[in-house]
Amino acid sequence: MKRVVVIGGGPAGMMAACRAAECGAEVTLLEKMNKLGLKLSLTGKGKCNITNTEPQIMTFIEKYGENGKFLINAFNTFFNKELMEFLQNRGLVLKELSGGRIYPDSDNSWSVVDVFVSYLKKLGVRIELESPVKELLHYQNIIGGVVHENGTVLCDAVIVATGGNSYSKTGSSGDGYQLARVTGHKVTDLYPGLVPFNLLDMDPRLNGLKLKNVKATVTGEDEVLSEAFGEFYFTEWGADGSVILRLSTEVKEEVQEDYLTLHIDLKPALDGQKVHERILRDINSNGKLSFKNMLKELLPEKMITYFINRTRISEDTKIANITKEQRETIVKNLKDLTFTITGTRSFDEAIVTSGGVELSHIDPRTMESKKIKNLYFAGEVLNIDGDTGGYNLQAAFSTGYVAGENAAKEQENNEEN
Repeated sequence: MKRVVVIGGGPAGMMAACRAAECGAEVTLLEKMNKLGLKLSLTGKGKCNITNTEPQIMTFIEKYGENGKFLINAFNTFFNKELMEFLQNRGLVLKELSGGRIYPDSDNSWSVVDVFVSYLKKLGVRIELESPVKELLHYQNIIGGVVHENGTVLCDAVIVATGGNSYSKTGSSGDGYQLARVTGHKVTDLYPGLVPFNLLDMDPRLNGLKLKNVKATVTGEDEVLSEAFGEFYFTEWGADGSVILRLSTEVKEEVQEDYLTLHIDLKPALDGQKVHERILRDINSNGKLSFKNMLKELLPEKMITYFINRTRISEDTKIANITKEQRETIVKNLKDLTFTITGTRSFDEAIVTSGGVELSHIDPRTMESKKIKNLYFAGEVLNIDGDTGGYNLQAAFSTGYVAGENAAKEQENNEEN
């Protein structure tokens, strides 16, 4: 029986431990915190967006950018259908929301964690909590064991599934990157991924304002860097929401180097000319209306005073008296309301880490290191990150499954030889 140690009790680590045990390995799962699945419990704002129902693998991997192709084999082995069946067969009721997002019907992430914990115990996996790993033991490029805070475990294979740098309070503090580096693996530059923006001189009156179906664009030196559609909301320090999270990953390098400009199109369904025509119709039909009251038909109440200040038009101005130049100013701000991005929030507020263990050092068919035999990597520690909508958890579960299966299989091959 092959002895497998899994480092990290998050989604990738728990799945890896389950699969290795299913394949007949003697499995030890080491977790640095006092319980498993802490970061998983926070995903989807505590509701856990497990995966996405998109049926086509090649469409699915587009959500991970240029590194998505690394996941083709893992998804062919264990994809969303298999993940949902795995959970449902162990009693978890699932539901599908807009955009194909899959959640537990309980709306409670701990329901997912509980499924894994129960199954790990049923499989006889040895779970050691509060056991941060200090060192990987290896000789002549072959793994031999793990040194952790409470002792040493000798083994035949190790799976590193320690997560990234995001949400460090859950134990995801980048430990796996150091383990990778000392065993000869390159770790790419690391950035907060799917993270809110800090904006310059935020007006407190906007705090909490939510805008649906806006178009947001990020530019730098008059060059469009990225754009996205979706929900947007203001915070006391800047901007958040699905549209911002997507943009943050696309401009992760540029936003660390210089201030960028965020452009918000409040009326993306109308071009500038049609917005102008709409304002003219209001003027012609009710010219005695004040500018402030006209805006009530165009903007959320909470945004009106701020918008008036941006246009520098008196709120009491009768719209019949608004000049052509002022109309152009109104249209400009409705279609291109700009803010200065000074940076992103920290790793502790990022959903994922963008960057990780260099993929060219990992065999995508098995998740085994190409540098150290019987050493495997899975989950967020790898240089893979995707869009919101269940894509990051699916990558974690799939790579964990493949790593666990292959870490356990190795003994079978050795016995045959």
